[in-house]
Amino acid sequence: MKIKRGLSIVSILLFTSAVSCTWEQMAPKIDCSTDPVQIELVESANAECGASNGSFSVNATGGEAPYEFSSEAGTSTDGVFLNVEAGSYVIVATDAKGCSVELAVTIQNQSGVNLEEVVVNHSGCDTSNGAIHVSATGGEEPYLFSINGNTAQSSNVFTDLAPGDYAVSVKDQTGCEITQSVKVLSGVSFESSIKSIIANNCAVSGCHNGSRSPNLNTFASIQSNASRIKARTGNGSMPLGSSLSQSQIDMIACWVDDGALEN
Repeated sequence: MKIKRGLSIVSILLFTSAVSCTWEQMAPKIDCSTDPVQIELVESANAECGASNGSFSVNATGGEAPYEFSSEAGTSTDGVFLNVEAGSYVIVATDAKGCSVELAVTIQNQSGVNLEEVVVNHSGCDTSNGAIHVSATGGEEPYLFSINGNTAQSSNVFTDLAPGDYAVSVKDQTGCEITQSVKVLSGVSFESSIKSIIANNCAVSGCHNGSRSPNLNTFASIQSNASRIKARTGNGSMPLGSSLSQSQIDMIACWVDDGALEN
């Protein structure tokens, strides 16, 4: 029997393949959750006010050695950071497979002002309703507070903040100063929002429900594929055969940008 017009059998097969769930045809992503990299603080020494004579050292386990360590204080292959000033540092340990983990370390002023407490209020997704409340101790009052190097203020509260990283500083009357990195999150919850979006639209029959890779029925798998989920829902290539509302797409993006937390 001859096919006179329309799609050929080959074209039909190609079309069928094109609309199938094809994520598994992409290059597999390394699963960092099977043997995660772990990092711990070994020791630290505070710095004198205005001097770079503090230090800290960290150790990594898990994953695949060797490790590389990086922070605002530079890079290291042994996890030792010398000649650092007072402030907060985020150390990233990366193993040979490219898997990484973070650890925050604070080096204080030995005899000067220090940030005692930092309270962060979530901003909400795609809004600027976040706030940072800080309190200081030591040194000589009154203190002056600033954020991201902007004009100093007497108030210890910063409002109208969007999600992101902020450098919060406090300075006393002697000029002694300390700066700490603070992250404002959108606060989108995996349990309340993201879990149902994935379960009802992506981890469905014939796709990412266990029959095809990746299996998005577990949090670990969703988390390890978070950036790909954000990209594909953002460009409309996921979920297959249905569409998400813009609000759902935005919530996924905000949750991923927060760090794909199990919250």
